[in-house]
Amino acid sequence: MTQIPPDTREITVGQLSARSGVAISALHFYQAQGLISAHRITGPPDHRTYPRDILRRVAFIRASQRVGIPLSRIKDASARCPPATRAQGPATASGAAERLPSP
Repeated sequence: MTQIPPDTREITVGQLSARSGVAISALHFYQAQGLISAHRITGPPDHRTYPRDILRRVAFIRASQRVGIPLSRIKDASARCPPATRAQGPATASGAAERLPSP
């Protein structure tokens, strides 16, 4: 697994992909769907960086998909969650399932 120094606040899409096990193309798709957001860095070369805490959100998205929750519902639930911070720890995602709208 790719090691990211603990004081790193921003990670590249490659680092996010390596740590989460999610393909770069899927991460770009999640971004296009509004499930995650990146900071765009311009200037040679143009690239995207993600807050390190996005790892939790990607894990939540993947876990939700594995149990059959559609991306539209995941997006709705994620929108109601507070922004992830290191201080909140795993509790950020733990209560999100209860906030999913009923089918």
